[in-house]
Amino acid sequence: MSGIVNIKRGLPSVLLRTARWHMRHYLGGVDFPLAATFQLTNRCNLRCVMCNIPNNPDQGVLSLDLFRGIVRELSTLGCCFASLSGGEVLTIPDFFDYLREAKKSLPSVNTVTNGLLLDEAAAMEFNAAGVDSVSLSLDGMDKTHESIRRSPGAFSKTVRAIENLKKHAPGVKVVVNTVIMPGNIDDLYRLTRFVNSLKVAHKFQPLNEHPSFDGQKKEYSVDREMDLRKVRAFVAFLAGRKNVANSKYFLRSIPGYFSNGNRSGLFNERCHLPKFFCEFRENGMMYPCLGGVEWKDGYPAGKGLRKIFESAEYGKDVKKLEGCRLCQRSYSVCYIEPRVTFPVTNFFKYKLFSRLKGTV
Repeated sequence: MSGIVNIKRGLPSVLLRTARWHMRHYLGGVDFPLAATFQLTNRCNLRCVMCNIPNNPDQGVLSLDLFRGIVRELSTLGCCFASLSGGEVLTIPDFFDYLREAKKSLPSVNTVTNGLLLDEAAAMEFNAAGVDSVSLSLDGMDKTHESIRRSPGAFSKTVRAIENLKKHAPGVKVVVNTVIMPGNIDDLYRLTRFVNSLKVAHKFQPLNEHPSFDGQKKEYSVDREMDLRKVRAFVAFLAGRKNVANSKYFLRSIPGYFSNGNRSGLFNERCHLPKFFCEFRENGMMYPCLGGVEWKDGYPAGKGLRKIFESAEYGKDVKKLEGCRLCQRSYSVCYIEPRVTFPVTNFFKYKLFSRLKGTV
């Protein structure tokens, strides 16, 4: 839906389900989730400087049985895309069982990993499961990436993971994820050229903060003070690069995010994301937008998604989130890119128009 995943194999089903969503939304005022993201675990083998998820004292994994029921019900509701992330998904011993269950039910499935555990055997498992895309993290060249990820050798291990996927899972789209932050902005030109030489897609995400968790022992904060001249120059450098997976609207709004300037267009209109999107955490809870509700409350997914999605309480939360302005201050690719592309009215306003006119 956001243009950053591979949907070629499931394209007919995706088109059918999105057409059905539009018909039900515009003609009947009835919505259902087309896309879902899963934080399968908050356990991780890294302690990255910008991430607070591993500091949550309540560590866990979404059970496979519950996950199986969720993806099957998502499919009956009309969902066509799921992204499986963490924490680090490859720390889950039976992760590929999750992946196979997702692909049995949904046309398009993406996985997010840091790549440190993605050896040849794992690449072959990805291929056998039929996953559509795998996103891996690189935040700079060798020393920069390893400083951010706090792991010596992390750069070479992730590059090797990319090579493993290209060799042993040739049908899988590989996407490199990069966080734009004060500590790496000068190194990103070299990284961008390097990723292009690998012949894989490249996606960018400006630095965001995670919430603090009850009972966490380690203090957490991030520095978002950026040299805006450098940010603007880098965004201009990215313009027109064919392997960059972000929409032009997203890229051109990055300087506005760092300067608190995104106050119009997409960022000031009613948010319809929860009408076609939902999220799940390792604790088995479902959310219309995890960021929008500040990672609080949620609905027990085991009680039935249709019942939750059609409930008056969930409907009130979705209605309340129409006035949410989270994307003005927390620039998440998972939230903004779907809004740029969907529904079809936004596609014309923010994706196609931006492409044709070259403006935000």
